[in-house]
Amino acid sequence: MSFMIINADDLGYSPAVNQAIVDLHRAGLVTSTSLLVNQPFSSQAAALARMLPDLSLGVHLNLSKGRPMLPPAQVPSLVDDTGAFWNSSLFYRHALLGRVDWQEAADELDAQIRWAVEQGLRLDNLDTHVHFHMLPPARRLTLELAGRYGVRAWRTPDPRATLLPSKLWVDLLATPSPDTWELMAPHFLLSLHQWGERLLTDPQLAELFRRPGLVTELVVHPGYRDDPHLPLPDQLPPERRQFEVDLLGSAAFAAWLQRTGLRLISFAGLRNATTI
Repeated sequence: MSFMIINADDLGYSPAVNQAIVDLHRAGLVTSTSLLVNQPFSSQAAALARMLPDLSLGVHLNLSKGRPMLPPAQVPSLVDDTGAFWNSSLFYRHALLGRVDWQEAADELDAQIRWAVEQGLRLDNLDTHVHFHMLPPARRLTLELAGRYGVRAWRTPDPRATLLPSKLWVDLLATPSPDTWELMAPHFLLSLHQWGERLLTDPQLAELFRRPGLVTELVVHPGYRDDPHLPLPDQLPPERRQFEVDLLGSAAFAAWLQRTGLRLISFAGLRNATTI
């Protein structure tokens, strides 16, 4: 038997995104979600999460969307002249050029997790917006923060598991086992944004899911087409987020789950799955 975590990113992004995640969880599809804590609707998202004890929750650590939790003067290497985070491409550029002060990043990320804990939320995992914990300094910070807050799991940081499908198969056998990390993690990471409907028909993917004990995280970005509060520009416009809602709720997706024999679990159930 193989397992799948369906994790919805961007809880807190907008009321429509929040509602879509709640609706998909109540439909038995989304098993885990990742909370952005620095968005205008993060408090609303935290209140919803407290009402859903079966929804596994992580913090979507963020250094490139919105404004920091700390005063901008305390994290000058992370923000532009307006006090907002650099956008994703500029953040990566600054990181690769050595312009990010990782102690400032550590303080900011600690503040983000602390905010979630102070909301009375139980955290099962950590991940990062635009997957920046693939960077070695950020990976170390994430491990340290997980230990500090008693978090036991994270999104696999191996970037080979997040590339386009054509790249995934090249590196399939080279992907390290989660057993080599200090936190539990799914073996593979797939993005519905990248795969789309091909997820349901790809024969190599179906063969992968036949491996006993394999745990895959399917990252989704749900939302509704009518979303006046979605911050734009965004990598996923409302129409694309609606597409993911429609695909996950379709008869074709339900038939695919039955055909593959995948058992849906959450990050909270990851330890039990990896010991079967």
